[in-house]
Amino acid sequence: MRDETQRILVEYEKTIDKNLNVIEQGKFLVDGLAGVSDTSRVGITQDDLIALEQQGTPLDRSIQDRINDYNPMTVNVDSRLVAIASSITTIKTEIYNLIVQAIGAGPGTGCGQSTGICTNYTGGISTCLVGYGQLKNDLFQVRVQNMSSRSYVDLDPASYSTSTLSSSNVGVGSFNIVSKDGGTAIGYTATIVNTGGCSSYYTQVTNKYAEIDTLRSEADTLISTINVAKRERSSLQYERWAIFYGNEQAAQENTRLRTTSSNIQSSTLEPYV
Repeated sequence: MRDETQRILVEYEKTIDKNLNVIEQGKFLVDGLAGVSDTSRVGITQDDLIALEQQGTPLDRSIQDRINDYNPMTVNVDSRLVAIASSITTIKTEIYNLIVQAIGAGPGTGCGQSTGICTNYTGGISTCLVGYGQLKNDLFQVRVQNMSSRSYVDLDPASYSTSTLSSSNVGVGSFNIVSKDGGTAIGYTATIVNTGGCSSYYTQVTNKYAEIDTLRSEADTLISTINVAKRERSSLQYERWAIFYGNEQAAQENTRLRTTSSNIQSSTLEPYV
């Protein structure tokens, strides 16, 4: 084997060894010693960590531990938002039922007011009534960036998917949003007149909308506040992604170099190298 070829192979081994150091050190930054496969490559032991702690100069906590610290608060806030969404749905359904009762089945007997452009109104909730429209649930959602997942090592960490917030995904995600009246349809409604026997329905509906306003105000405050914390968690998740992405590239390079080294030293190339 020529000297040039031997130098190539030596450089391969140096690069592979350097990459192995980078990979293990990256694991240490993310998960501490618990995540390291070869502790000899990080230059620190558990005893060293204990000694630093006793000296009052501990190393920074692992990135994953710092990410995990956000779990309780995000789960608790998201759970409250799920409860608010459920309460708003319940109240809106009650509003819908009250309006259906108030409007009644026949023309001239309910609490709706004709728009004056219909000549054949037959009763019930229809386009002939003032305030005719569709009542919809509020839509609470969460945007989940790719880098929220430890396993994501591709090139688009900040891209996201959007899902409806539910009990199954509380605490997850990078950003909470709410679209008022942007959810699924409950039914069609109309305006109730505030006169005579209709006043009771009108007052009940008005009070229930006030309850919704109170819940929405709470939700807006929670969302704007928790999103600030989620933004900081996203920064840590981005840092984690960058390390894992680098580790993946280093591992792929090592695989490629080992394969190339094997090919160079194969019997096929032996007469030529």
